[in-house]
Amino acid sequence: MVDGALGPRTPISRALLAHLAWSALVLLAAGVLVASELTTACPPGGPISFSNCSLRPFTVAVVVLAAALYVTGLSAVLAWTRRLRRRGLADARAARDWYLLAALLGLPVAPLLAFTLASALR
Repeated sequence: MVDGALGPRTPISRALLAHLAWSALVLLAAGVLVASELTTACPPGGPISFSNCSLRPFTVAVVVLAAALYVTGLSAVLAWTRRLRRRGLADARAARDWYLLAALLGLPVAPLLAFTLASALR
């Protein structure tokens, strides 16, 4: 290990690399969906506005907010389980199980929460 200006370098764990890859994939998918929505002609509209051009700003906001909420929530679970492991309160298997549970439950919950927030702020 080489000491840099910010201190010693530590290797990135496989869990963190997997999290970064999954987060990048989720954000990329949301970006592709938003790009396909914004590049289609109005009417008939894009894949998420259901051929209703007046819904376009709302649907784009919901997709972007859902992706941000999902990645933020998964990052929080990853940080929480890393702290638990560091304090000796959890092992690698428990951390993985919590992360996978959050990833699976977050898929339907994040869009619902994003829809609720976007509707309330509309």
